[in-house]
Amino acid sequence: MFNMWNSLFLLLINLCYAFSELNRSTVLEITDLAIVAKTYARFSEVTVTAEVMNTQSSGREFMFAVQVPTSGFITGFQMTTGNTTLRGIVQEKSAADKAYDQAKDSGTSAGKVSQQPSNPGRDMDNFALYMNVAGNSSAKFELNYQEVIKRRLGFYRQIFHVEPKQVVRNLSLMCIIEEPQDIHGLSYSLPNHTEALESSSQAVTVKAAPKRRVIEYRPTVEQQQRYNADTGIAGDFVVAYDVDHQNDGGIVLVQNDYFVHYFSPSGLQILPKNIIFVIDISGSMGGFKIQKVREVMHVILGKLRDYDYFNILLFDDRITLWKKSPERATASNIEVARRYADETLVARGSTNINTALIDAVDLLRGLSKREDGRGRVIVFLTDGHPTAGIVDPTQIRRNVKTRNEGLASIFALGFGYNVDMAFLEALAYENGGFARRIYEESDASDQLETFYAEISTPLLVDVNVKYTPTVIVSDQVTRTVFPQYFQGTELVVAGRLRNNAPSDWQATVTAEGDTGSTSGRLDFTATPEYPLDGPGVTSDFAERYWAFSRIKELLKMELVEENREQKSIYREMALNMSLAYQFVTPLTSMVVTESVNAGEVDEPIEDREMLLGLGKVSGGKITRSSDSSIIAQNSNWRSSGHSIVQDTTLFGLVFVLISRLLVF
Repeated sequence: MFNMWNSLFLLLINLCYAFSELNRSTVLEITDLAIVAKTYARFSEVTVTAEVMNTQSSGREFMFAVQVPTSGFITGFQMTTGNTTLRGIVQEKSAADKAYDQAKDSGTSAGKVSQQPSNPGRDMDNFALYMNVAGNSSAKFELNYQEVIKRRLGFYRQIFHVEPKQVVRNLSLMCIIEEPQDIHGLSYSLPNHTEALESSSQAVTVKAAPKRRVIEYRPTVEQQQRYNADTGIAGDFVVAYDVDHQNDGGIVLVQNDYFVHYFSPSGLQILPKNIIFVIDISGSMGGFKIQKVREVMHVILGKLRDYDYFNILLFDDRITLWKKSPERATASNIEVARRYADETLVARGSTNINTALIDAVDLLRGLSKREDGRGRVIVFLTDGHPTAGIVDPTQIRRNVKTRNEGLASIFALGFGYNVDMAFLEALAYENGGFARRIYEESDASDQLETFYAEISTPLLVDVNVKYTPTVIVSDQVTRTVFPQYFQGTELVVAGRLRNNAPSDWQATVTAEGDTGSTSGRLDFTATPEYPLDGPGVTSDFAERYWAFSRIKELLKMELVEENREQKSIYREMALNMSLAYQFVTPLTSMVVTESVNAGEVDEPIEDREMLLGLGKVSGGKITRSSDSSIIAQNSNWRSSGHSIVQDTTLFGLVFVLISRLLVF
């Protein structure tokens, strides 16, 4: 069974029809569409190029709704109309809005890419790309984004959903994968086909080398028409692969003054775990949601191992425990727990999140006094907001963090859209876990099962990654402490090296685990690999990987920080890095106008060191001030405010890039 959800990335190209308010029979023709995905060492760069025709006599603003996974950033956009090519620059949001509005009002070609707050697809961030094109002319655009690819359940996957809504004369998709380790287990499947193929087939060419794979999908017009004579292809093109993993400290890639360290040791024994299921049974969980939870608990309980300990805590405005303390996952206990779930998973009162989580931590703390060297997990599922007991989300987070003290990883699941995901993300992040939305759709049970599979098999706990202090810039390294390492995943650290750092340094990883011959505290080492070069390696791969990861981390730190001054500092640092590396993040937009390309508005500052080191937050646009510092207005995380007006021909070209996971 293929269940696709939150892993590498899915690129959905949904090229919709364009209808004029004056002539609804007009269809915008897509003459060329090309998608190229290049991945090196889990860092993927995707370029989407399309050419379209505006057959109307007057200029029209076209809106492209772009959905990028939460793990990705847009990095480039250019549009060509006539003989003019305009390229985008990243600005703080208000400055980008102003530049775009001025260009549109003057009737010149313009484009803008900006993150939007509306509900996107699964695990997605919304972006809106607006493009004004003259009448009776063609327009060509190129959109680029980058994403750090994460390993889920032992595989990296790229999923492309191709649905152009018409037959395209020139349609192609190329996936280029290069890795520092040998690649194995590569397969692909054609749209609307479940068969996994490993070699070239109709419309697909596969080229293989030990550390490189190239998959090219180029369906002819006739092959597209076999799907549907009018609308062409509508389905997923899936690529899956893994790389060799050794029982060591991983690999450390060094390029210029930056490094990326991948840690995914093999040959480890599965550790026992203590797990508490904390399930919301408030009134809003009634019907579909509670039924799906009841179904999936039958499956999950059956996957517990005999040496695991578990308990079930149900909450509304009251707390109901299956047992007073966690019990061993024997066959008889699992059967009793299944009957308990069937009988007691019934929606009823309000929502006391604070007491439920505090009690769950206390249950694990009592057990941890008797059991050491085990995974410790709290799975927390809710569909709403706190409405009983302590209802302030910040106070709840403070209470849980204080009581937990790093004891357990808390994984928060938000069921549906009427849930405070920002609260769940902050709660999980500061307690060593992650948050995920469960979509209220027919595959909800599969989503829950897939989530559990990701966190069900701890291999290491209390993981610490250390580097020689004289080699690295200590405050320029991403997270180095991880509560747990789960089977089929990968821990990654990126950082900056000191000037003239020696080349003979080592990375050391210590953790609690079991190799089969040795248990307890384990030590792993890794030696950096120099130099990092090759045909698939860009000159700034390691630096951009670091910047990408650092911005993500700063945004999370800003989310959980309570002190307003420190919160503003994290936000400013993330904004300045976004500007320095030209990433479209929640704080920035990318604008494409003739005045920008002519140099009539402020260009992005090229001196990254100055931008990263001397940034200040005060003004309304990105400029150089007299003291060479940077002035940038903080974004208010709002929508750009643009919409398609009544006389606008709407060309909905929707690119959806979704992280998903396939489970066999």
